[in-house]
Amino acid sequence: MLINGQEYNNIAVLGLGLTGCSCARFLAKHTVDIALYDTRTELDLTRVKEIAPNAPVTLGALSGDRLSEHQILLVSPGIAIDSPAIEQAKQAGTLIWGDVELFAHFVNKPVVGITGSNGKTTVTTLLTQMGNDAGVKTLAIGNIGVPVLDGLADPCVELFIMELSSFQLETTHSLALNAATVLNVTDDHMDRYHDLAHYANTKRRIYNHSSAQLINRQDLLTQAAANNVISFGSDKPTTDKQYGIFDDALYHGEQRIMSTRDIAMVGQHNYLNALSALALGEKVGLPIASMVETLHQFSGLAHRCARVASADGICWLNDSKATNVGATLAALTGLKKITGQLIVIAGGDAKGGDLTPLAQPFAAQVDYLIVIGKDKQLFHKIYPSAYFASSMSEAVAMAANHAKSGDTVLLSPSCASIDMFENYMARGQAFIDAVGGNYDE
Repeated sequence: MLINGQEYNNIAVLGLGLTGCSCARFLAKHTVDIALYDTRTELDLTRVKEIAPNAPVTLGALSGDRLSEHQILLVSPGIAIDSPAIEQAKQAGTLIWGDVELFAHFVNKPVVGITGSNGKTTVTTLLTQMGNDAGVKTLAIGNIGVPVLDGLADPCVELFIMELSSFQLETTHSLALNAATVLNVTDDHMDRYHDLAHYANTKRRIYNHSSAQLINRQDLLTQAAANNVISFGSDKPTTDKQYGIFDDALYHGEQRIMSTRDIAMVGQHNYLNALSALALGEKVGLPIASMVETLHQFSGLAHRCARVASADGICWLNDSKATNVGATLAALTGLKKITGQLIVIAGGDAKGGDLTPLAQPFAAQVDYLIVIGKDKQLFHKIYPSAYFASSMSEAVAMAANHAKSGDTVLLSPSCASIDMFENYMARGQAFIDAVGGNYDE
């Protein structure tokens, strides 16, 4: 495999999940000698052997000596690159890449990159829909669930919209983006990063080779030292390089784009998501009229402040995707204008994060807090009158006892789901099942 004029024929793939299998499949097509590793001691290798039948597979603890024998390590996002074995290989001259870095050397179509603690999947999906609605064959790839190298298999794609996690950005060095954004940075993944500054710096790697950088005016941690900077925010824009909200409408500079009342998504945080998509879309040439039409129709994603249908007059909102504090803060901001009581169900695995930023908005907005999961005692520290529940069904029953017609019950955990559920989708479905409804159309 020729990359930047150099031949690479000894590449290892670390981690044999969705990303690792995608890497193996791509390398097998390029007739590269590959070795496969996974830190798990037991693994069904049926799929792996179908992809690369002749590749040696090593399970269990990683060996620095073994890894150092390879020219490139393609490390899956779930494996920390600061492990001693990977660090030893790096010191020996082995390149530490991820699938996104490999993608960067083979893509020849425009790419937009989106990261942030919250909202990146919504913006990625929305912008992809905007592209397709405008007649541009657009594909969402990356952290959204479609491995980036699989995206290269479709020659008809005209525009890639790439969602990037901080873990993916750790191993990305030369990705040239037509436009990039860090939507926001809040306390998350502190079990993997030294501190918030380390996490923010990793997010901002997305700007390194980007032609245009979209920052959040209200979030200093998103901001870039670059020449072609545009911005979005919840205030009135003052220049043509700013997008904002004024008088219940979206603006680009002095140009009024549309009323927030005409946006199918609900909440201030979703209006900011809409602004971000508009700004990025304009940078890659999508027509504003077409993007506005998409916003009339796009109602958001499941498990992100999605209304659950019920016949009790209570507004039940499933925001199970709120796996960190910032996501819950965004949901609360979007619900400031509701009438009636606000009852919140929260809790789970806080991943070492700081919950104290929730104390003030909880005190100001939340009438009842019901907490589940591993770290429920942490919520009691910031909201002493919190109720504890042992399951989602019990939490919903407690909420129903407190709520009456016209009230809002919000599931917004601020935590990961892994202590009680397979993933946040399963957590959200448990909420829907307990409410006894389905998504409100």
